[in-house]
Amino acid sequence: MVPKTFELKGEVWNVCGYVDEVVDLSSVGRNQSSTLCECTNVKVKMPEKMISVSLISCKNVEVFVNSLISSMEITNCNNVKVRVKTMLPACSIDKSQQVSFWISKENASMIMFTSCKSGDMNVNINRNTSGNPDEDDWVEQPLHEQFEHTINENLKVITKPSSLYP
Repeated sequence: MVPKTFELKGEVWNVCGYVDEVVDLSSVGRNQSSTLCECTNVKVKMPEKMISVSLISCKNVEVFVNSLISSMEITNCNNVKVRVKTMLPACSIDKSQQVSFWISKENASMIMFTSCKSGDMNVNINRNTSGNPDEDDWVEQPLHEQFEHTINENLKVITKPSSLYP
């Protein structure tokens, strides 16, 4: 276990070793980023807007994102829940399990997910556009973790999600 730290290095807030706590990053500036490392059973409150956030070797983490300018990275994590209020342009998921996102219909067409060596990943999209939480209508979509590759007559590799996914 790493020692508990909360420090600014350059423009990046390094938050490590938090267990069973709320991590409040709401005062982080919009031109800054944060890296959470080896945090367990934490809820993370983000500022209204910031550059990016990285989670490394975290377990049972819930992140409340308002708006990220760049991206989110999730590496070697287990059981991560990300709730996006406004904007998450991109997210990379590497060597992680049980990663779930809740995003708006408006953000759904603008986000790019990339994943590697990860499984049990889902995106929940709210089809409600009224803003009234009583009318929320969530649809869950899997992020594919298995692919089929074939070679066509032009000797090009064709990749598609596994037939395990409808």
